[in-house]
Parts: sequence; C-alpha cells; structure tokens
Amino acid sequence: MIENGFYKISEEFIDLIHQLGGKYTDRKERPVFCCIEDVKIKKLYWAIPTSDLAHRPPAQIEKIKLWNEEKSIRSAYYHIGYTNRPALYRISNCFPITEKYISGEYVSQGIHLILRNPREIKIIQKKLHRILFDESLHPNKYEQHITQLCEYLVSEMECLLTSPMKKEATPFNDLLIQRNKEIHKKQDMEPER
Repeated sequence: MIENGFYKISEEFIDLIHQLGGKYTDRKERPVFCCIEDVKIKKLYWAIPTSDLAHRPPAQIEKIKLWNEEKSIRSAYYHIGYTNRPALYRISNCFPITEKYISGEYVSQGIHLILRNPREIKIIQKKLHRILFDESLHPNKYEQHITQLCEYLVSEMECLLTSPMKKEATPFNDLLIQRNKEIHKKQDMEPER
C-alpha cells in the first residue's frame, strides 16, 4: 500500500469489523483512500471510505457543506473533494487497516488511482487527525470501533512477528502431528517405573 492511493477492502475486513462489535454497512466495492501510514506502527495505515456524490440528494450535500464550515468536530466528519470525479470522503468512518485486508488497487481508466493534489491531501489529513484525536479521548465513539479495531490489528501483526514460522499444513504434517500427540498421550498414561 502507498499513501494517497485508493484501494478495495476485502469482505474479510468488513466481517472483522462486525465481529469486533463495530458497524460497516457498505459492502460495495467502493474505493477507500489510504491516507497515511501510522507514525508509530509500520505497515498500519489509516483509510477513509469514499463515495460518489452523484447519488446523494442536494439537501444532504448542502448539510455536509454546512458541517464543513462549523468549528465543532462535525467539520471533520466529511470532505467533498475530487478524485477522478467529485467524491465524498467519509472521514468519520475511517479505520486502521493492513495489507492483509486489501483485495486490490482501485483502478480508474487502467491506472491505480492516487490522489496527487497537495492541498486536498493536507485538508483530508488534518480532518483525519481531528477524528483520531477525538477517538483517543472517547475510545470506540465511532460506529466502526476504531480503537478496538486498531488494537486487534496491532496484536495480529505482533503475533506474526513473534510467532515461529508456521509449518505448512499438509496431510503428511497433519499425520505427524497426530502421531506425536498419540505418543505423548501413551507416555502420560504409562505408570512410572
């Protein structure tokens, strides 16, 4: 993954959010914006779901524009920007993610879509930092349970780094493991001499 690139998330990730008690209702293959890599945790990225503005009613767009002008946290919930078309960045729906849960690059006209406008990037990052700060004060405030999801992904990454290399699961390996268990079980049952 690269910062400012757009990606598709896997169904497995959406299921994970639900398993951890969070909500993520969009199962369409809409792009998520890979905003930044975490400063402290390498290979952990912060992603923002996006959607097309075309299907949104004008009243909803006006409401979002009003929120963007407020001085409250609501001004960080959304950003109306432009990718390959007008887009809504749903920043309050942000989440941490690792490459394991990316199903592929989001491609537009045969090219991986990457946001290149520095002004847009700066605005989106600033809003993301506000949401993450709010989340640090109020863990799991947002419906996707950001804190819980982050803790899970970090522990998953730590397990991969600290666990010994897993043996390939093959019928032969499975047979050896089963045989080993049987031998140890017999030894435990035999009386000491």
